[in-house]
Amino acid sequence: MHIFQNKLPLNLNYLSQKMVMLFAVIFCLGLAACAHPISGEMRSRIDPDLKFQQIFERADDYVEKNVMFGGIIVQTKNFEDRAEIEVIQKDLDSFGYPSREDKTEGRFIFVKEGFLEPEIWSKGRYVTGAGVAKGTRTGKINEKNYRYPLIKVAELKLWENYNYSPNYGSYYGPYYRPYYFYGYGFGRFRNFGLGYYPY
Repeated sequence: MHIFQNKLPLNLNYLSQKMVMLFAVIFCLGLAACAHPISGEMRSRIDPDLKFQQIFERADDYVEKNVMFGGIIVQTKNFEDRAEIEVIQKDLDSFGYPSREDKTEGRFIFVKEGFLEPEIWSKGRYVTGAGVAKGTRTGKINEKNYRYPLIKVAELKLWENYNYSPNYGSYYGPYYRPYYFYGYGFGRFRNFGLGYYPY
């Protein structure tokens, strides 16, 4: 019994160190998962008070302004020298994730040099991009004429659609993004785990 008592604090101390190391790893993973997809340098050029609605209504007044928008892809088309992504605008959160609410202020087009695979940059995927406003182009939605703001993108992020397996009985749908959490327990022991944001 005397030997067991001497070894017990050492074992608890060792376990505590391992738990701290595990927390550090999970914390770093959490930071990586929450990192903004648009570089800090690019975001520093953007006027945070410039809203999509202003661009949508008076695009010619904001030509060459740096902007950051996002939303849900309608379609992706490739041309000889560029790709164009038609997007339904969604508000962005502080990490650049587009909102999943059924609310939008209109549509716009991301223009990017090169080629984008339409089967990957496909309808229903979420996207965030930053670049320069380039005026408008008139197109059609069904039979209605529509003025699309054009954004020549410098940085572009296609978001993962987080799917789930029904075998696990999860209620998390395909648009939940993961986050790491650190819970509280008793004594030296704490709970670690993986949760989901509703995005």
